[in-house]
Amino acid sequence: MPFQITILDIVDIVLVAVILFQLYRLIRGTAAFSIIFAIFVIYVSWLIVKTLNMELISALLGQVMGVGVIALIIVFQQEVRRFLLVLGNRYITQSRFSFARFFSSSSDDQETPGLNEEIVRACESMSTKKTGALIVIGRKSSLDMFSEGGEILNAKISAELLETIFFKIPLCMTEPF
Repeated sequence: MPFQITILDIVDIVLVAVILFQLYRLIRGTAAFSIIFAIFVIYVSWLIVKTLNMELISALLGQVMGVGVIALIIVFQQEVRRFLLVLGNRYITQSRFSFARFFSSSSDDQETPGLNEEIVRACESMSTKKTGALIVIGRKSSLDMFSEGGEILNAKISAELLETIFFKIPLCMTEPF
């Protein structure tokens, strides 16, 4: 048998799979996913060009790949910060490590089932009235930079409150007298 697989090889493969899975969970549903896909296409193109010994384009793509790490850090600054916060909050501050916690999503949904139902009820009601609403749920992320100009309500979240906040003003009321 020409290839020998050791325990370290298996551990290496598992660690890479876990890291890629966590990165996928972090960027799914965001614009970062499209950017990562484009970078992957550029990388595969670079490997193909290098294999075909195309010197000039290989050098150009090599420079793009070299500068790409710095560009990635700049472009994905928020995602990198969020990833590091997730790692710190989920694993370091917890009293013990568990694989179930590593692969599961946060437990905030279990703590506030009534809140979720109220938001869904409000969204259903507003959709029948064709009223648009942008609702952001921060979970463990701080949304202070987005809410600097707003007012704190300190109110219990209910469907009626959300419908009142996103009340659609009739066109006739917006015209000057």
